[in-house]
Amino acid sequence: MSKVEAGQSSLTTAWHGTACCALLLVLAIVSGARGQAAPGDRNNCRAQPGVQSFLAQAQDTKRSYEERKKAYESAAQVCSQDSSIDTAISALLLEHQDGKAGFAWARRGLQLAPGDPALTVYEGISLLLLGQPDQALAILEKAPATAKNEFYLGMAHRALREHKQAQEALSKAFSLGFNDPYLLYVLIEQDHALGEKEAGLKDFRTLYERFPDSPWLHMLYGDAYMAKLDNANAESEYEQVVKLAANLPIVHYQLGYINFERAKYPAAEEDFRKEIVNNPTFALAYLYLGATLRRLGRNAEALPILQQAVVRDPNYVLAYNELATAQKEAGKIEDALRTLQEGERRFPEEAAFPAQLAGLLRRLGRPEQAKSEAEKAARLSSKNNPVHHGAPSSPDLSPANEKQ
Repeated sequence: MSKVEAGQSSLTTAWHGTACCALLLVLAIVSGARGQAAPGDRNNCRAQPGVQSFLAQAQDTKRSYEERKKAYESAAQVCSQDSSIDTAISALLLEHQDGKAGFAWARRGLQLAPGDPALTVYEGISLLLLGQPDQALAILEKAPATAKNEFYLGMAHRALREHKQAQEALSKAFSLGFNDPYLLYVLIEQDHALGEKEAGLKDFRTLYERFPDSPWLHMLYGDAYMAKLDNANAESEYEQVVKLAANLPIVHYQLGYINFERAKYPAAEEDFRKEIVNNPTFALAYLYLGATLRRLGRNAEALPILQQAVVRDPNYVLAYNELATAQKEAGKIEDALRTLQEGERRFPEEAAFPAQLAGLLRRLGRPEQAKSEAEKAARLSSKNNPVHHGAPSSPDLSPANEKQ
């Protein structure tokens, strides 16, 4: 199979299940309007020599992230009424995927400049990073329809697995000038999820023609080989990605997944840890790292990692199952109970949660509650079309009732 055929093939076969549902965000593209003085800057605060020095340090890209962040914070402390500094530091924080701090600074700036379009978008991006795509969507829908804003709107729909809306927003972002290979890679995901072969082929040709040297093309080829269960060729393509862009998101996760399937757990652990460094918001990397640690007999280390998997994507069903299993193994029965109850609340059509709750409640001496959960599990199991939530290919992580 040629590489072009492999790329096209990925549009007509089932992709590796985890790749299509990743919640990856590329945040090196937030607005470059850093350090621009707001009109009518109060008391000309920026004119102070000390503030000018802080801002010069903050805008010096040769300095470390920590140095730049500290300089912005110092400037903001002096010019506490200048929302443009809040905008600048929010942008820097989000580029480094610090959603919690980015959200705090965006909200601080919005108190000074309600409705500011850049701060509004940064607030939405922060919520995406914090695993709250529904709240992010409500904010991003109100933002001006610029190319970047449409991209993030599409990413919010993607995180919610609303493929048609994601496809529309991402297509609009591209038409408005967001000329980026990653956008096309994600857009092809949506085309595939919708079963729109012609749209997928068109977007693949655009990616191939406009970005012939992009590592995202090798990612696409690798995904196609993974879909055909050709892990050897997939691994070769992903290794090409690493050579071209060692810090590219997703690639170390995919290599880790291949090693996980081969039961090469030490190598898988190394890959998943690299993915988390490069892409700290990617929930599946935490999920599989936690699962890997458990298979290495390191359940205590796995627990906080699996908790992060739930935090990073609270809409991913298997994370709750794996976390609850680890909690039970650690003897944290009440914690496991709460995890399963939250899973049941979020996924009321999943039979796995009431089934597991029934067993746990019996263990805790609560027979009536256990009976109720068991009856619920039986009703759900009898349905012909159980709900799926982007389950990965690995049977090791799947709830017992989930079809592969």
